Amino acid sequence: MLNPTALGLALIDPSAPARLERLIRESARCAQPWLDRGLGLIVRRPGKRLRSALVFAAAACGPRPDMAAAVTCAAAVELLHLSSLAHDDLMDDTDARGGLPTLHIGLGTDGAILAGDYLLAVGNRLAADVSATTAEICARAVADMCVGQAQELAGRYAHDTTMRDYLAAIGGKTGALMRASCELGGRCAGMRREHVAALAKFGAAFGIVFQLVDDVLDAISNEELLGKPVEQDIPNGVYTACILAALQQPHTPLRALLTEPMVPARTAEAYRHARAAGLPAALDLIDRYLGDAAAAMDLLPCSPASANLAAWPAHYVSTILRSRVAPEYRDHVLAATWMAQRGDRFMHDVCCHVR
Repeated sequence: MLNPTALGLALIDPSAPARLERLIRESARCAQPWLDRGLGLIVRRPGKRLRSALVFAAAACGPRPDMAAAVTCAAAVELLHLSSLAHDDLMDDTDARGGLPTLHIGLGTDGAILAGDYLLAVGNRLAADVSATTAEICARAVADMCVGQAQELAGRYAHDTTMRDYLAAIGGKTGALMRASCELGGRCAGMRREHVAALAKFGAAFGIVFQLVDDVLDAISNEELLGKPVEQDIPNGVYTACILAALQQPHTPLRALLTEPMVPARTAEAYRHARAAGLPAALDLIDRYLGDAAAAMDLLPCSPASANLAAWPAHYVSTILRSRVAPEYRDHVLAATWMAQRGDRFMHDVCCHVR
């Protein structure tokens, strides 16, 4: 269930989390019993409902929040997100998520595809129930998610992938739905067009921050802290900011390491080079998009709700780095922060909590 306190947010309607969960469960019900059982597991799986929370937090920034519409939009984006997870887990052959077996493990490949498609359909139906514009915003977000994921697949094992390519991919696969969540929240609150556009920019920037942090943790966390295996991106040919920045260094040994089969010893060595040469640039990018998110929120009228939302990305980064960076890599993060060109703006304050 949505936990605003854990996310550092307040809700204008305390009943919203329960209403949201009820609508998600009701919408995900299916007349086919075996598929309904699998859908029930995925919608009840523990999660923070981040995208739903963004809808509510954005709606709180406006003068006239329509909470009925906000709850429906929040359920819609969450169902679209769950749909993408069902398909992502199948594509990545992931065995578990949130401590529970993934859908293709429990239902098989066909069941996972059907479940993902069903969640996509009911999420879009909820969006259409609010308005045609809401449905259009959600459809555009899903299309951008697909393009972003396709771009990532096209760049697998490609040493010439640029940072621009990578940022475009994560802006689609992660940023698009967070952009839509904030845009929908603003619309539910009756905000002016320019303020809704600013919220959308905020959501897009926060989405990129969110994915940058997740990608960096593959190199600086451990399985116990992260809850999933680490050092997986390089052997799977997914070259994230840390890796791409290291590859851009002159005379880097990383390029030669990536041309050979990634046995465990070679993988460990590749990650050592990525951390040493690429971590400052990755943290610099996080700082850059934290700045973009803050600049977008500066365009909104001042209020406690907008100030709270504006502070959320940096709060999120600080919380994650404090809790998920492995002890053996904390000095790497602190050193990389001081090396980052823009780190004096946000990341120095964020990383002071890493120790």
